Amino acid sequence: EVELSSDGSAVNTGPKGVINDWRRFKQLETEQRQEQRREMERLIKKLSMTCRSHLDEETEKQKQKELQEKINGKVAW
Repeated sequence: EVELSSDGSAVNTGPKGVINDWRRFKQLETEQRQEQRREMERLIKKLSMTCRSHLDEETEKQKQKELQEKINGKVAW
């Protein structure tokens, strides 16, 4: 007689069953580790702060100033 597990697959308690169970366990363990790594990367990206240098801020201010002057018609095309 064959025993069935909760998912409907046959349960083999011999050496082959133990080896198959161990392989499945290792596969699930690897998949879980990969998912945890992906989740950690998502969190790092989400929580990481971006830094702008003083030069970046000055360049952005200059671009904004030029854009505002164009809008106001002060810059000749």
